[in-house]
Amino acid sequence: MEFADDILIAGIKRDDYACCNQLFMRYYSRLCAYVFNLTHNYSASEDVVQELFIRLWINRQKLEIHENISGYLYRASKNAALNFIRAEKSRQKLIQNMPELEWQNDENLIEQIEFSAALNRCIGQLPERSRDVFMKSRFDGLKQQEISDQLGTSVKTIKNQIWKSLQFLKACLELHEAFEH
Repeated sequence: MEFADDILIAGIKRDDYACCNQLFMRYYSRLCAYVFNLTHNYSASEDVVQELFIRLWINRQKLEIHENISGYLYRASKNAALNFIRAEKSRQKLIQNMPELEWQNDENLIEQIEFSAALNRCIGQLPERSRDVFMKSRFDGLKQQEISDQLGTSVKTIKNQIWKSLQFLKACLELHEAFEH
């Protein structure tokens, strides 16, 4: 039996996996086609949409959709696709800067590249503010006080955002690893 989208979302919030599966089946192929138009990569479009539904299920308890689910899913998949494109450009740049023989023969380096790509995808899934704070902390080397001063917020808020980002990234990377094996 098919239910309306709002009934499915309510079911997902009540931990009803069948509702999540029905929503997945309803939108999967349409979202893949939409993401493919952005990425021009069929495999990536499938990955992006699957990860979207995984995040939807993981975050089901705090799920708040203030529009129709279709619009929400299309917007979320567009954002995820754009994050994928950014991560892919970064990965391509990294590969281009490596000597050819090194990366063909060194399995550790290949694992590092795969990890870096997964990490970039996970970072791309962070909310914009959290991603900004995390990048300033970990990649720009700014101290928490400096970030706090730049963003006009408390150091405690910055610490919390970094901690939550690290927790999310850990879970996200564990998910990537689980799906690869």
